[in-house]
Amino acid sequence: YRMTPEAGVCLAEAIIAMAAGAVVLSATIQSLTHFQQRLSAQHVTVNRSQDQRVGMQIMEDELRLAGVGTAGEPAILKAESQEIEFVANADGVRTTLTQPAAQSHTELTVADGTDWRKGKRINVCADEVCAEGRLAKDGRRFGLTLAAPMGRDLPTGSQITVSNRIRYYLGQNQHGIPTLMRQLDGGTNPIVGEVSGFELRYFDQAGQPTAEPGRIARVRIRLSV
Repeated sequence: YRMTPEAGVCLAEAIIAMAAGAVVLSATIQSLTHFQQRLSAQHVTVNRSQDQRVGMQIMEDELRLAGVGTAGEPAILKAESQEIEFVANADGVRTTLTQPAAQSHTELTVADGTDWRKGKRINVCADEVCAEGRLAKDGRRFGLTLAAPMGRDLPTGSQITVSNRIRYYLGQNQHGIPTLMRQLDGGTNPIVGEVSGFELRYFDQAGQPTAEPGRIARVRIRLSV
């Protein structure tokens, strides 16, 4: 009787092979974990950079819109090292007066009053002189209703714009993390999170530092995350 030759491994060889496989698997898992951590860190960095870029773009665009201030006041209302408040027509909403209005009138006849919301501040300017008012109702197709008279006669052709109060300042989010905040007409939202540094500096037309709101011509922003 002749036995058929058979191939195989002994128990010791199987244990060694399993141990080697476990080492390789452990190394692979560690590499994947390390790669995942690096990828996650890169995503966080990219998101922070994107938030910073978008936030700065919004702030820069709105600062460039800073225009006519409230009656008798400059467009920039507050200028501090970590806070600025100014007046601007954030959405570019404007219309014109199509009929003259006496100083005691609260009803204005305009070219288009659609989408003008109740409670918004408005500026009415004629001959480089402006007056401020507030809307008592939502605007109509050809009319705006004021909460109180403007206090001066308004000729036909007077320019009417929305006057938004915009404020940027360094605050904290709900977790106590330093955050650049944006406030528009009282409503506040975070713009850039995890801020490690924020500073505003102000300069006049000649490029000299100034702290007087009426003389500010340039704002330099330094922000890091």
